Amino acid sequence: MPQLDFTTFLPQLFWLFLSLSVLYVVLSRIALPRISDVIEERKDTITDDLDEAKSLSLEAEGVVEDLRIKIEEAKLQSQKNLMTERQKSLEKISLKRKEFEDKALKDITSSENTITESKHSALKDISLVAEDIAEEMLNNLFIKKVEKKDLSKFSKNLN
Repeated sequence: MPQLDFTTFLPQLFWLFLSLSVLYVVLSRIALPRISDVIEERKDTITDDLDEAKSLSLEAEGVVEDLRIKIEEAKLQSQKNLMTERQKSLEKISLKRKEFEDKALKDITSSENTITESKHSALKDISLVAEDIAEEMLNNLFIKKVEKKDLSKFSKNLN
């Protein structure tokens, strides 16, 4: 094996040192700076993206808060409008009810007056008819003729 030959051991060490040095120079001067630039670029991109995400998140939270406030204002306004319309409706209902009650009271009073007049008229007519019937019955039962004025006086005494 040539690696174990002590006569070629020193030149092998020289070439090993030279190749590793060249490889080190090439890697440190060309390859590693490019790799570190790419890593730095990625790191900057990630940092920028995170910063942008944070700012968008804060902006979204602000928009959500504004939307919540507007929703609350809309709820309050709708409740206010609902209460106003309810109050208007109650006032209209109250006014219509009062009108209905007034009309019903007027109709009831008118009907009571008509019934009272009809009752008095009917009672007068009944008294007259009763007097006529009583006169006829008494005239048919007795020999003596009964007069209407006596019957009127008798019916007034009963009432």
